[in-house]
Amino acid sequence: MLKNKVAVITGGGSGIGRATAVLFSHQGAFVFVLDKNADTAQNAANEIEREGGRAAAVCVDVASSEDVADAFDRIRRETPKIDILVNSAGIYLYKTATTLEEEEWEACLNVDLKGAWLCSKYGLPLMVGGGGGAVINIASTHAVRAQAHAFPYGVAKGGMLSLTLSLAVDYGQNGVRANAICPGLVFSPMSDEYFALNRQLNPEQLVSMQPLRVRISAEDVANVALFLASDMARCVTGATLFVDGGRTIFSGIRHGS
Repeated sequence: MLKNKVAVITGGGSGIGRATAVLFSHQGAFVFVLDKNADTAQNAANEIEREGGRAAAVCVDVASSEDVADAFDRIRRETPKIDILVNSAGIYLYKTATTLEEEEWEACLNVDLKGAWLCSKYGLPLMVGGGGGAVINIASTHAVRAQAHAFPYGVAKGGMLSLTLSLAVDYGQNGVRANAICPGLVFSPMSDEYFALNRQLNPEQLVSMQPLRVRISAEDVANVALFLASDMARCVTGATLFVDGGRTIFSGIRHGS
């Protein structure tokens, strides 16, 4: 589905980013794995190459304009165009408006929102120059459904949805499609750490609140990203797809059996 395509995936060393990088490589794409952790980025690239794919690891802090500019300069030296940009890099930060410190606000917004903008800023010229492509922003159900003590993560993810709309409108005439994915509770090493710190939360109880009572994996999100990156979605732009087992649409109230 992605033969001869070039994909740039931020946060590609772990979680949803890594699952997406591996899947895209299986579908024929050359993948640039961008991650702040050089080791995890290289490990992901090595995994892809061991499985017969093509990849390159790039260490980058997406919150840094200089870092992002340097990363895309390197990409430009290796390829004349990119076809797919997946903004998956992000950090979790759950507090309230009064307990959050200013530096924590800046850290979360800089990685989760500013990082997606910077990668779009420096990646879009390569995409437009190649005739178009697909931008996929990994947001969250927190963008549209509030959870107590989950500030400012939801603010940043809500901003990603607005960023997606702007990119879709401003660059559609250049053949660029921009869409967002809102994952729900994704079971991964990061969620394991979250539940270890919040032992009062029962993972299975949270799953039971979904109409589809399934454990969502990073690979489930990657599958939706593949659809959006492929020609199957050639008429889809400005959309937000939810990978949450239906949790966002469900009030949580059940009547009857």
